[in-house]
Amino acid sequence: MTVALPLRRRERGGASMRRAVLGRWLRLREVQLVLAMAAVVIASAILHPDFLAPGNISFMLADSAVTAILATGQTLVILGKGIDLSVAPILGICAVEVGFPAQNHNLNLALALMLVMGIGIMLGIGNGLLVSWARIPPIITTLATLSVYGGLQFILANGQEVVNIPNAYDTLGNADLLSGVPWVLVIAVGIAVAVALFLRQTNLGRSIYAVGNNADAAHRSGIAVRRIIFTTYVLSGLLAGIAGLIYLCHTGSADSTTGTDSNVELTSIAATLIGGTTLTGGRGGVIGSVLGAIFLSVALTAMVFARIPAIWEPAGVGALILLAMVTDRHSGTLASRARRRGGEVAR
Repeated sequence: MTVALPLRRRERGGASMRRAVLGRWLRLREVQLVLAMAAVVIASAILHPDFLAPGNISFMLADSAVTAILATGQTLVILGKGIDLSVAPILGICAVEVGFPAQNHNLNLALALMLVMGIGIMLGIGNGLLVSWARIPPIITTLATLSVYGGLQFILANGQEVVNIPNAYDTLGNADLLSGVPWVLVIAVGIAVAVALFLRQTNLGRSIYAVGNNADAAHRSGIAVRRIIFTTYVLSGLLAGIAGLIYLCHTGSADSTTGTDSNVELTSIAATLIGGTTLTGGRGGVIGSVLGAIFLSVALTAMVFARIPAIWEPAGVGALILLAMVTDRHSGTLASRARRRGGEVAR
């Protein structure tokens, strides 16, 4: 008995530790999203076997790429306690500005990338200056530039439409790297990994988290808060510009309403929040946002297979946003209780 009791205690201790580790894993938003996607895919496949057709899987993954790139930029802004509603017209302006030269003059793809990056940066600078230096609230600033940039897009398009793009653009937008894995998603994931490393491994990236957590404390510790906020909007504009090129390559079209007609700004915010980045700033990451974009694509496609009218898609996105907010609030409450219990034990 003297030997058996310690063994039983060690066994119980090991089981408790495994449960604790499993619990921590299940609380990760990325794990929750993977499990939720698996549930949606399994349920849809049982009801509609064509849901798992290679063509449909490739479509869902490719369809999530533009949202994933936009959500990556949106994550940077929201981590700094801001928001960017102007990504839709930035995407549209970039798609139009490279679409017409590509259609009419066979613009080189590398030059097109440089052009959209430059346009995205300039428009992002406009947002950054208004928010960080003019100190206009982010939602007011980007709501205004949503209209201003949207008007600029309408002027640049001049009532015309891009309908024919070079083969190089179409190949990039619709070819697969592997069976069922589209190039555009590989690009989106590559961008997300680069931004994730930037956030975790550089002083500038860590400063974005610090500003989002507590801007006053960050300022007192020597962080240039205005510069950090300005940088997040510039990077969001840059990524929205790249998303515009990817959109053009994938769809082969662009016009005066590209981006704004499908409310991609709200979809990118939804993917970011579903991915675990909180509107209060300072918590979250781009990998979750990419998973959120893929989850949205899977969920909306499942709605199509279930023959739910397209008019209900915005309602579905809104419901997912509310669910993400409730989950975040519940997780925050549980974390606060755990910290209080830890403090009581320590005393």
